[in-house]
Amino acid sequence: MSSPIRRRRDGRYVIRLDDNARRVLADLGQQLPEAMEARDPMVRRLFPPAYTGTDQTGAEQEYRDLVDNALLNHHTRSFEVLVATAHADTLSADEFASWLDAIGSLRLALGTRLDVHEDMEVPAPEDPMAAEYGLFTFLGELQYLMVEVLASELPDEGRPEGTL
Repeated sequence: MSSPIRRRRDGRYVIRLDDNARRVLADLGQQLPEAMEARDPMVRRLFPPAYTGTDQTGAEQEYRDLVDNALLNHHTRSFEVLVATAHADTLSADEFASWLDAIGSLRLALGTRLDVHEDMEVPAPEDPMAAEYGLFTFLGELQYLMVEVLASELPDEGRPEGTL
């Protein structure tokens, strides 16, 4: 089966997703900026600390003052592009990059909300977390496919032998 994502010769990216997946992406792209504005705990990984520990409080606040607005604007712009192009059949290179950023941010936020970790067991279908975990998995698969398309465009020179 071929990938639902590919790059055309003209440089645009074809995205073949069903309408339900596109609707979910658009809905999530509208919801996360609200969570960012409200500083919902699930978005904390979108604004990572530069310093940890109580003795670095002043330095951390300086860092927050310098980068928080830029990070907020960057994430918000990526979500705006995702929402605006969620039903598009093709994406420009810039739109594709925004999708990749937005999907990565959605995974970080959802993974934080679900407390996803390496030793976590997949929730049973009747578990209330199962649907959100399924969404987390879908976003990961979509992100993987997007990265694979970008990786296929890299030159062969300098590539390591074997798998990474």
